[in-house]
Amino acid sequence: MKLLLSTTNALNKWLKADLPRLPTKEGQRVCVHSLESDVQTFCWQLHIIDNAYKSRYKTIIACEANSRFTVFIPVDTKLTLDELAACLQMQWQYSLAETLQQLRAIPNSEIAMLLSELSEVNMDTHWVKNTDLSISGHISDAALWITQRLAEQGLNEQTDDLRTDLSIHLNTQMKRVKNKTKKFMPIVHMMDYCQDILLIPNDDKAYDVDELISNLSITQ
Repeated sequence: MKLLLSTTNALNKWLKADLPRLPTKEGQRVCVHSLESDVQTFCWQLHIIDNAYKSRYKTIIACEANSRFTVFIPVDTKLTLDELAACLQMQWQYSLAETLQQLRAIPNSEIAMLLSELSEVNMDTHWVKNTDLSISGHISDAALWITQRLAEQGLNEQTDDLRTDLSIHLNTQMKRVKNKTKKFMPIVHMMDYCQDILLIPNDDKAYDVDELISNLSITQ
């Protein structure tokens, strides 16, 4: 399976990487293509922000293309592309598990089984320089949450608890994609996608959408 990681200009510059652009068709703008995950390609948009003005502590924000599932990767030193890909793989699965545990819609044993199966999916990583403008707004919102919460707590770098709490909060909020009226919850779309790539039939899904949302209202 192809793992397509799309970096903004800011992150590309920070990584000091000479990444290729996504192929452009005649009449299309360069480096602003829409991303879409499917059973062959798993797409993420990545951006980097300073935790405070000119701070050496930074946060890489990664947002999955279909679900808008968002995770945070704190950094204070340069990473290689391989290191960043590994961090993302670990962080999104950890955030997925933590969110599902809070919602209490799936037994811990089934969460562990899901993560085990996901870890066995062979990912062929590809990097490109590109910014999906429809995802940029979600990333900007996530950036505000990070910087404001750090400022309120007088912190320069994220704690594990802060990173986890913010990820759970954002991934359990109802969202809307630009030019579409129907709202959705990132955690639900991410679970749908995970089970699609694992070829799990709809009738065998490990959760019930209504139960997820019901449990969410109880925990908030």
